[in-house]
Amino acid sequence: MSKVTLAAALVFSLATMHATAASATEQAGGDDVDRVVRQYMQQKKIPGASVAVIKDGKLVKEASYGLASVELNVPVTDKTLYTLASTTKEFTSVAIMALVEDGKVSLDKSVRDYLPELPASWGAVTVRHCLSHTSGLPDGDAADNVNVTPLAGTQADLMKLLVTRPVGQPGVKTVYNQTEFMLLGDIIERVTGKPYKQYIEDRLLKPQGITDMQWGDAWTVVPGRASLYTAVEPTSDRLKLQIDAKGEPVMSKTGIHAFGSKAVPEWLTPAAGLNGNIQDMVRWESALWSGKVIKPQTLAMMGEAYKLRDGKAGDFGLGLIPDPFPGTGEPTVSSGGGAAVWIVTLPKSHITTIVLTNLQGSSPPMLALEVLQAYRKQPMPTGI
Repeated sequence: MSKVTLAAALVFSLATMHATAASATEQAGGDDVDRVVRQYMQQKKIPGASVAVIKDGKLVKEASYGLASVELNVPVTDKTLYTLASTTKEFTSVAIMALVEDGKVSLDKSVRDYLPELPASWGAVTVRHCLSHTSGLPDGDAADNVNVTPLAGTQADLMKLLVTRPVGQPGVKTVYNQTEFMLLGDIIERVTGKPYKQYIEDRLLKPQGITDMQWGDAWTVVPGRASLYTAVEPTSDRLKLQIDAKGEPVMSKTGIHAFGSKAVPEWLTPAAGLNGNIQDMVRWESALWSGKVIKPQTLAMMGEAYKLRDGKAGDFGLGLIPDPFPGTGEPTVSSGGGAAVWIVTLPKSHITTIVLTNLQGSSPPMLALEVLQAYRKQPMPTGI
């Protein structure tokens, strides 16, 4: 998924039942956030969604809406898992920064210092370049941000392709890239001596009481996961999603479609392998922004735009997306994935909004903004 700015989210669209007192079963009425979410879901034809707002490290709003499975009429709950897609990159990035704090990784060392088997032509690429999507490395996915097709199923086969492709000058421009996060996952394994997944679970998830997150793509049987749908029109042969001459998605005019083709081979796991529910995402974001995972100054560094060689700001910080809040210019830090999930934090206001949907093309940054605006208009319940 290419980088989406909050400002663009306002004008561009590729973009239940609940067991807690904070989010009772859906019914007419509710607060402003509920009304905004329901209206947005109806407009975008989103089957199911879960939304949360965190203020000063505490949950002030959590609600789930609609259907996890349209076919089976299964409602979304706070336990429903969603495909997090590229939101996984946030976890990988934080894991790298934790290793930086531990003195085991240096941001400005070459990736070959940790993975000497890499081609010599990749030697100028640093860990910082990988986190900021400025490496210049060839991408492991085909050049189609809508279908997101891996070039190879195994890392060995992928590397045979990549080593034949040109490498751009690192630090010159931002180009969203999956290869970089494959390498970051490999670095985590090399310096910790643990498999990537185990390190993420042991270092990031379990200490925060996060137990429901699961690994797996559309081919994996993941109990409790919402079915995935798309707002993009499939091709006539149903083998992929349509894109126009400019490479943009062709949005469906007939309604949403089932979308079970999201493949994440093992090499792509550090970039897109996680599935999570709203409860665990709240635990994660609350802990992250409360300084319980990495130091606040480290997290602040992740949210600062990478400065390109010409002095201009890149589109990414270190694994996170910095952006001004539309209308006010207040700094925000975001991450998201699959054109279905979005998380945005206003560090100065200490507010985080999490939006999880099961519709690719739901323009989740726009929904996150609308939820934030609705939250700021009214007092929200506390002590949940």
